[in-house]
Amino acid sequence: MKPTRLPVLLVAVAACSERPPQLRSELDVGAALISYRESAEPVLVRNIIGEESHLRTDTLAWADSTSRGDTTFLSRGRAISTTAVVTDSLWIRVAAPVLSSGIPFGLMAGWKGTDLAPGTEFLTLTYAAETPATLLARIASARSRGVKMVTVMTGGARAGYLTNGVFDLTKWKVRMNGFNTPAIRAAVTQAVSEGILIGNSVMDEPFNDGGPGNEANSWGPAGTMSKARVDSLCGYAKAIFPTLPQGVFQDYRLAADSSYRVCDFIVSQYRVGKGPLTDYRDGALALCRRDRHACAFAINVLDGGIPVKRSPGQTDYAPGDCPLTTTGGRGTYFPNCRMTAQQVRDAGRILGIAGCFLTGFRYDTAFMASPANQEAFRDVVTTLAARPSVACIRT
Repeated sequence: MKPTRLPVLLVAVAACSERPPQLRSELDVGAALISYRESAEPVLVRNIIGEESHLRTDTLAWADSTSRGDTTFLSRGRAISTTAVVTDSLWIRVAAPVLSSGIPFGLMAGWKGTDLAPGTEFLTLTYAAETPATLLARIASARSRGVKMVTVMTGGARAGYLTNGVFDLTKWKVRMNGFNTPAIRAAVTQAVSEGILIGNSVMDEPFNDGGPGNEANSWGPAGTMSKARVDSLCGYAKAIFPTLPQGVFQDYRLAADSSYRVCDFIVSQYRVGKGPLTDYRDGALALCRRDRHACAFAINVLDGGIPVKRSPGQTDYAPGDCPLTTTGGRGTYFPNCRMTAQQVRDAGRILGIAGCFLTGFRYDTAFMASPANQEAFRDVVTTLAARPSVACIRT
């Protein structure tokens, strides 16, 4: 298969839910592994307006103090700003990555330290929160095993990025800046060129405003995040890692009245309650074509089955809820149920072949230990392995 060539990238040198509030995965606990430190912004990124900016899912939300007009975005071969054009920039030709055949598939939180979690050896992708302390070892492990990686460098509990309950861009940058070292930049560039590291997600569910009883899953009041604001995060990360595709985890239907112009991909997660699989797939692909970014998909294996039919006033599982005849058992929180093996198989095959990778919430020892679930995952891997690889980049 002929390798796909990445476009020329412009680096501006002179300018610049579905889950409850508890910590439920490696993505949530990742923030606890790093202590924030004071650091300057990367020298490749600079506010070209000189003012603070102030710029709103069904997955995580962020809130800072930036607004439209103060950020230079990096995109495919050009610098984009809402108010200025960068003229003092350098052109860098990026080597095309090596793309092996097959669409990678793996569950979130599939690492145990720097080794793969038990029972995941046949999966072909890892999707997990990273820290500067683990990233180099995990890249080396993925390389030795032939596994693809999607990183979440700014993952972890929302609380680590909030000030007075609202997303704080400075805290997000501090976390991102922790990866801005010569050793990590070199390792990331090499892993991208080898086709090992295929993307990084800058934010989880930016348009989630929590809701009653689920406020901890909010990045701030409704409207805190916008696609323009998430674009600024992708641009900031691109300034550090110019060759690494940057994306966001969010349901494609949210904030659909606006468009990403910098982020390379979205990861849209399906659950049974969102309707027919083919309708969900087709809707996501239509939006991705419209906005010229790549589509990737996720399946909510632990909370995405047929939900409980709640009785009036019911707030917790009752005996008989989530029957194994139609679900995979109780989910991680009420009223959700797990997917059945067949639901995993169907969702994985239909959605997986339509995107640049497939992941899912999340690795669970008991779920993976089920022979039926193992067989379903293997069937998805086999189906996706026969499809051509697609880079997670803008067109």
